[in-house]
Amino acid sequence: MRPRTLLRSTLLAALIAALPLPLAASGTASTPTEVRPTPTAVRWSVDAGTTGLLVEDHRAPLVTVQLRFPAGTWSPWAEQSGADLAFRIQSRDPTGTLRQRADRLAAPIGLSVAPRWSTLSVTCLKEDLPAVLQLVRDVLANRDFDRAELARRRQATDLEWKASLKQPRFMGLQAGARMLYGPDDPRRKAYEAPDDPLSDPVKLATARDTLVRLPGRSIGFAGALTADEAQQFAATILPPPLTEAPAGRAPALTAPQAPGSRPREIDLPMARLTQVYFGYGREGLSLLDPAEPASVIADHALGGHFNSRLMTTLRQEGGDTYGAGVVDLGGIDPGLYALATFTRTGNAAAVETKLRDVLARLHRDGVTDEERALAAGNAVGSRAALRETPQQVLYTAMDEHSLDLPNGFFDARAARAAALTLEQVNDFVRRFYDPAGFTMIRARPE
Repeated sequence: MRPRTLLRSTLLAALIAALPLPLAASGTASTPTEVRPTPTAVRWSVDAGTTGLLVEDHRAPLVTVQLRFPAGTWSPWAEQSGADLAFRIQSRDPTGTLRQRADRLAAPIGLSVAPRWSTLSVTCLKEDLPAVLQLVRDVLANRDFDRAELARRRQATDLEWKASLKQPRFMGLQAGARMLYGPDDPRRKAYEAPDDPLSDPVKLATARDTLVRLPGRSIGFAGALTADEAQQFAATILPPPLTEAPAGRAPALTAPQAPGSRPREIDLPMARLTQVYFGYGREGLSLLDPAEPASVIADHALGGHFNSRLMTTLRQEGGDTYGAGVVDLGGIDPGLYALATFTRTGNAAAVETKLRDVLARLHRDGVTDEERALAAGNAVGSRAALRETPQQVLYTAMDEHSLDLPNGFFDARAARAAALTLEQVNDFVRRFYDPAGFTMIRARPE
């Protein structure tokens, strides 16, 4: 690493570490800490297909930039065109020039693809922002993809798939997805054998060019920028948006299998296992379901902390396992929901009985008012921990915008959960946690 790069990298780390901590962490009785208002995200229209967001905070000379494009791994168009691979690989030119420029600026560019969007993120010193944005433009315009990297990605895809078939947790998730969704549903396809990735750099670059021009994209800034500066920069980063998105861009989700048509048990014999892995599952809830805030309370009591019912029964009292909790793969769309744990093979029958009993008792008796109060405090308090930096505020605002949710949705969700009465929570518990709607999935030794 060159001296100037090392200096920049060290300075960035020092500035991030020096950002003021919340009052509870850094304040003392003798030295009160100033309570600063939480910065909020301001939105504006960059152009007909692009929204800008800014979280302004001048405590440190840092700026985070995030670009989001509205197609991801669930998009049939992105899958068929190779746009998801193209987006991830676009900073890989044959000579490594783009990455070398990022290294000199101590501003590595993160490229990731989620189910519904593709994201570019970078953080840099304010003084370096013009150079970093030029690098971002060059990455988004790069058409010289490294063929050797494409070959490595192709080989890695095959190796990763073969390795996943030996992982009991993956096999349990695959069984759950197959239980709930049809073959073409992207929530299931994520656990099926992948197609060979495209290897033609020209076709991949064309797909990436389309992806970054899709209408519905967003540009977010967090840190030491004024509104005028953010608007000026936002107007220069991206090419003009398309007037019409390609066919098949949006995910095509299917209705889940009806509870009555699902198996009550699924056995997954696997070679060379010494433990049994359990998932006691059903379909979960959408974030938009009116009952979803009640699940925040119930899930915390069931498996959301060290003294939850699952952990108390299976770890603290019985020593049956190191871990037990709730898995919920849903979001704006429902996904697999399960109580999950594992234990040694000789103890499997006892643990399965306890797992079933924990759910049955919750369904029968509901949560206590003490559990409700503890979960309510956690729901509100955990949101506060996600508002400590301007970057965190921006990422939440970007999520809300990308999912077409109102500003402050996640904070309001926590507040709604905390305001629920015990009767309201337990009415939900009686409806959702009925064991008759759950399937026991076991990955076990052959």
